[in-house]
Amino acid sequence: MTDPQGDSPAPDPSPAPDSTSATDSGTLAVTVGLPWTLGVTLRPSVTIDGVSRSHTAGRNTYAVAPGRHTVACAVSTGGGEFGAATHEVDVEAGRTAEVFYAAPMSARDPGRIGSSPQEPYRGGLSRTAIGVVIGILGLFMVWVVIAGFLVLGR
Repeated sequence: MTDPQGDSPAPDPSPAPDSTSATDSGTLAVTVGLPWTLGVTLRPSVTIDGVSRSHTAGRNTYAVAPGRHTVACAVSTGGGEFGAATHEVDVEAGRTAEVFYAAPMSARDPGRIGSSPQEPYRGGLSRTAIGVVIGILGLFMVWVVIAGFLVLGR
């Protein structure tokens, strides 16, 4: 015997009250730029309004509600997270808001984030100059030691 078809209620064609249609949402595009590293794999993290999102290096797009959103980005190497930076962005319905993040070259440097393409923080000339001076002083000390052995060895 078969069950009567009229006993089950018909599905409601109206959308759920908390869902948004495509025209009611906007898009947030986050472009993650990673520096070239030698043998070190940097893993980016993207957080929108405190919620971690799936992400990769390059351009990532997320459907979000219109309004102001806080985007936070950082990178990690397994030993900890560094280069954290946050940016507030306004997203309009049906439009795409762009955010660009540049990871730093070193764990001591800050990451850079904004609405226009960002260059990674490279530490400036002072760090390079200090490294060159220390290298020259080290070579001089080695030369003095070798010269001392040559002079005293006779």
